[in-house]
Amino acid sequence: MMSVTAKLAQCLNSLQSADESRRGLLYRLRSELEFAAAMAKAKPEHTEEWEKLILQAANLVEEKLTSKGPIDLEAVVREAEEILAPIGKAAKEYTIHCVGHAHIDMNWMWPWPETVATTNDTFTTVNRLMEEFPTFHFSQSQASTYFAMEQHCPEIFEMIKRRVSEGRWEITANMWVEGDKNLASGEILCRHLLYTKRYFKQKFGIPYDAIKIDWEPDTFGHAHTIPSILAGAGVTRYYFCRTGPGPRLFWWQAPDGSRVLAFDDGILWYNGEISSDMTKLLFEFEKATGLKDYLFVYGVGDHGGGPTRRDLVLALEMDSWPIWPNVKLSTTDAFFSIAEQNARGLPVVNQELGFVFEGCYTSQSNIKRANRASENALAEAEAAALIARGLAGMPYPMEQLRTAWRHAMFNQFHDILPGSGVHATYEYAQGLFQEIQSITQMIKTRSLRTVASRVNTAALVSPPKRELPGSAVGPGLGAGPGDPALGTGITARGAGPVGDEPFVVFNPSPWSRTELAVAKVWDKNWPSDRIIVRDETGTLGPAQVLERGHYWGHSFITVAFPAKEVPGLGYRTYAVAVSPEKASSEGASADASGRLENEFFSVEVDQASGAIIHLIDKKTGYDFVPPGQKLGLLVLQMEAPHGMTAWEIGQIVKTVEFTEGATLEVAHAGPYRAALRSRRSYNNSKFNLEIALCAGTPRVEFTLNVDWLEYGSPQIGVPMLRVFFPTAVANGQPTYEIPCGSVKRPADGREVPALRWADLTGSPLQQSALPSTQQVGVTLLNDSKYGHSMMNNVIRLTLLRSSYDPDPLPELGSHTIRYAVVPHIGPWSPADATRAAHEFSHPFTAVGTDEHSGPLPLAYEGIAIETPSVMLSGMKRAEDAKALVLRLYEMNGQPVEARVRLDRSLVEPNSPAVETDLLEQPKPKNTARMDGNTLVVSVPAYGIVTVKVG
Repeated sequence: MMSVTAKLAQCLNSLQSADESRRGLLYRLRSELEFAAAMAKAKPEHTEEWEKLILQAANLVEEKLTSKGPIDLEAVVREAEEILAPIGKAAKEYTIHCVGHAHIDMNWMWPWPETVATTNDTFTTVNRLMEEFPTFHFSQSQASTYFAMEQHCPEIFEMIKRRVSEGRWEITANMWVEGDKNLASGEILCRHLLYTKRYFKQKFGIPYDAIKIDWEPDTFGHAHTIPSILAGAGVTRYYFCRTGPGPRLFWWQAPDGSRVLAFDDGILWYNGEISSDMTKLLFEFEKATGLKDYLFVYGVGDHGGGPTRRDLVLALEMDSWPIWPNVKLSTTDAFFSIAEQNARGLPVVNQELGFVFEGCYTSQSNIKRANRASENALAEAEAAALIARGLAGMPYPMEQLRTAWRHAMFNQFHDILPGSGVHATYEYAQGLFQEIQSITQMIKTRSLRTVASRVNTAALVSPPKRELPGSAVGPGLGAGPGDPALGTGITARGAGPVGDEPFVVFNPSPWSRTELAVAKVWDKNWPSDRIIVRDETGTLGPAQVLERGHYWGHSFITVAFPAKEVPGLGYRTYAVAVSPEKASSEGASADASGRLENEFFSVEVDQASGAIIHLIDKKTGYDFVPPGQKLGLLVLQMEAPHGMTAWEIGQIVKTVEFTEGATLEVAHAGPYRAALRSRRSYNNSKFNLEIALCAGTPRVEFTLNVDWLEYGSPQIGVPMLRVFFPTAVANGQPTYEIPCGSVKRPADGREVPALRWADLTGSPLQQSALPSTQQVGVTLLNDSKYGHSMMNNVIRLTLLRSSYDPDPLPELGSHTIRYAVVPHIGPWSPADATRAAHEFSHPFTAVGTDEHSGPLPLAYEGIAIETPSVMLSGMKRAEDAKALVLRLYEMNGQPVEARVRLDRSLVEPNSPAVETDLLEQPKPKNTARMDGNTLVVSVPAYGIVTVKVG
C-alpha cells in the first residue's frame, strides 16, 4: 500500500500539471491537501485518523483527474473537502491575521521628492482598495509619511484621518521613522517617542496609550536597552525581522527588567504576499506559544505600494475554503491583544538582538558625523535656552527645537544613517543637517551671548571711558563674522572690548570640570609671551598662543588657558590681558624628539609611524603600550570586491600598516596644550595626525585630518582606514556604550557598533610591577565613529570605508576625525567612561563680551549631578507647561537615590517634583522630591527616570 506521503506527492503532481484554466480550484485543493497533511503531522493524537482521510481524498482526486472524459472539477473539490471535513473543523480553530502594510523607505535609492510621490500614490491606492473591499484594514508606520502628506497632500491627510476614525487605518508609528537602533543616542530615541506620540494625539486625537507597537521590520540590529526606552512611553510590543535570537514570539527584556512582547518575522518577512505559504509556520508557532492565531504581514514594500487587489481577493477566497484556517484582514493590535492574553510559556530574551551589515557602522562617514553633531548640538542648545530663560528671561524656542529634532530623527532612518543610500539620499540629509546646525547654533549663540551681556564683567575688567565716538569700543569689534574655527557652535566674533578681553566660559556638562578653554582675541598685537588670564578671584596665569592669523580683514590670536572648576551647566568669567612682563607656566610639554608630557602621562611618539610607542602612567610607571607595539597606528586595509559594499565588510586581502615614511614636528609646545604632528602620504591621499596632551586632562587626544582620495570599485575592492590600539591589558573584557547604557561583548575581532566609547579592562601584563589583581584598562573615545572591534588586547576603530554601491564615491574629500584614549588604573566603571566621553564630545564654549556692569555674577552653577553613577540624558522645558524636565539614567547596575542640585534660575527651591513617563505624564508611583535646591529621585539599576520639576 502506498504511503500517505507518497500518495499525496503523486496527487499534488497531478494537480500541478493541470491546465491553466483550472488553476484556481486546483490551487485551492492543492493548498488544502498540503495544509491537511501538515496539520495531521502536527497533531499526533489525530495523525492516524486524519492521514486516512487525506489518503482517501488524494485517491479520489487522482482517480478523477486521470479519468477520461469531462471532469466536473468543482464537484471533485467539493467531494474531497467533504472527506476532509473533520480536519476542516479543526482548521477553523486557527486564524491568520493578515496585516496589510506598505514599507516605504525614506530616500533609500531615490531622492526625497520620489519618497513623497511614492507615499501619495501608495496611500491613494489604499483608499481605493478600502472603497472596494469593506473588510480591508491597513497598518502604516513612520510619522514621517503622515507628516509628508500633511505638508504636501492635504487631501490625502484628511482621508487618512477619516479612515483612522473609521477604525480601518491602523497607525503603527511610535517612532518618527523606522530608524537605526544601534547608532542613535538614548535621548533622541526618547524624543522619537515623545514627538511621534504627540503628533498623532494632536493631529488624529489618538491617546498616548492607543498605539502600543514599535514597528521596525528592516532595522539592522536592536540595542539591549530598547525595551527600557519603549516601556518609558507605554510601548509594549515590538515587530522586527532582522537579527532575531530564534523564537518567533518572546519577551524581550532590557537590563533594568523592562519588557516588550517581540514578534520576529525573519522567515516570512514584512513584504509578504497572500499565498498558501502563510500557513507554513502556523503549527510550529502554536507549539512554541500555545496560540492558534498567527501574524502575517503582506504588501509590496521598500518603494511603497502596499496591499494589492490580488492579495485581497485571494484572502477573502481563502477564508471561504473549508479546509483552511480563518483568514482575517486584521491589525497588529488584534493579533498582539490575543497574544498578550493567551500566549503561554514564552521565553525571555535578556540580551541585545545581534547585528547585521557591519559595514554600515562606518559607510558614508559624513552622515555619521552629522548624526553625532546633531545630537550634541541639540542637547547643548536646549541647555543654553533653559539657562538664558532663567537668567535673562529669554523665551524658550520650543518650535525651533522641535523642528531641529524632527530633522535629526528623519536622518536616522535605517537606510540613511547606516550609509546604505544613494548620493541623492545624502544630499537631502546634509541639507537637513545644515538646517539643524543653523537652528541650534543660533539658539546657543543668542542664549549664551545674552547671558554674557548680563554678567558683571566690570568687576573683572575696568570699563572704558566714553570720551569720543569710538572710544568705548576696541579695534576688534565685529571681527570674525561667522568664524566657526573654534568648533563650539558659536562664532568667534569679536565683541570689541577696549583693553582686557572678558570671556564667559560655559561648561555644557552637569558637573564641575577643569579643562582648557580656547578663545580668540582680535586686532591686538600682543606679544605671545606676555598674554595672561585672570579669573574672578584675581588669580593670574599665562595664556598659550595656539595660532596667529588673519580672517577677512582682521588679525587674530587664538589662545588657550585652563578654566578651572567651571560649575556644572554654568560658567566662569575670565579676562585675557597683556602683561608688562613675560609670563610662563608649566603643565604640558612637547619636544622634537617625539616626547609629550603632562602631570598624568609621559608619551613617546615614533617618528616613522606617527604612533605611540610608550604611554606611561606617571603615578605607577605602568606603560600602556605592550613592548614593541604601536598604539594609535593607522592601518589601510583592502577588502576584496564583493556585493553590497555599503552594507558588508568584505574579506581583507591586503593590509598596509603605516609604520614608515612619516615626518614629525612639534605643533604646540605647551604649557597647556602639547602636541606632535605627523605627516604622510599614501597614493594620492594625505594624512596629518596630531597627538596631544593637555594640562589637567587625563587623556591622550588624536586629531586626524585626511585628504582622502582612495576610492573603491568592483575591480579593486574597498579601501578601508582603521586605527589600531594594542594595549598592555591582559584578559581584557570589552564594554561598549549603547543608548542609555552599556554592553559587554567578547574580544573576538567582530565589527560591532558602539556610540561614544569602547573600553577594554583587565589585568596588567605579567612583566609589570603592578600586582596581578590590579585592574587596568583603556577607554577609547570618538567624536563621530561607530564601528569598533577588539581582538585579544587590541582595540580597533574603523574610520573610513570607500564602498562603491549604491553610491560609487561616498568618501572622497577632506575629513577631520577626533578620538582619544583614557588609560586607567584601579576602579573604572561605565559611568566613568560615559563622563569621559561626554567631556570629550562637549568642550567648553568661550563667549567673548565687553566691559560692562550687569546683574549676573562672574560665576554660576546651573545643574550639578551629585551621584556619580547617574547621567543626565536630556533636559528641556516641559511640553505643556513651563516646568523643567530632566531625564536621568543609571550606568553601573546599582539602584541609587540620585541627587541633582538645581539653581533657582531654573527652578525654585522646594518646587513640586513628579516622576513622569517619557511623554511627561505623571507616573502612579512618585519618588521625586525637591529637598531645598536639590532634586532627589530613586533610579533603578540601569533604569531611566524622567522628572518634571516646577
